[in-house]
Amino acid sequence: MIEELEKIRNSLRGEINTTIDRLIKELENPSSVKDATNAEYDFPLSANPAIFIGKKPVAVLFGEERVAVKSWREVYSAVLSRCNEDLANHERLMYLRNKTAGKVRVFLSDRPDSMRSPAKIDEGLFGETHYGSQTLIHILCKRILDYTAFDYRNIKIVLKP
Repeated sequence: MIEELEKIRNSLRGEINTTIDRLIKELENPSSVKDATNAEYDFPLSANPAIFIGKKPVAVLFGEERVAVKSWREVYSAVLSRCNEDLANHERLMYLRNKTAGKVRVFLSDRPDSMRSPAKIDEGLFGETHYGSQTLIHILCKRILDYTAFDYRNIKIVLKP
């Protein structure tokens, strides 16, 4: 229980720091902010997934590398594909196929026909993406990536308000 509380504390610190940093930038240089409603901002993938509700992703940041996305499904696919690039993680993902599931559907499968909205990650590896942003990110991080030991702490999601 203490470990979970520490995770929540760290997640909230990250959210607060990101928001305060963005506000400070806007105050320090208001001429560079043309339209605050079009400003992009990012949150760590490890943040509380509830902050992603109602937001539109525009990119995934893997360190300094920016990968453009248009939907939460593409965020999911981009992160899982990056995880899958490592041979050890690939083996772990393949092991998780047809084993990790919610109440109705499996999260990873070897076939797309049992899924409502499958995303192809690799040959014989499909991920279910028929969820809202909060649930999809929770499944990605807590039900898949945590079991592969893939370090996603430096991955950020760039959002439009």
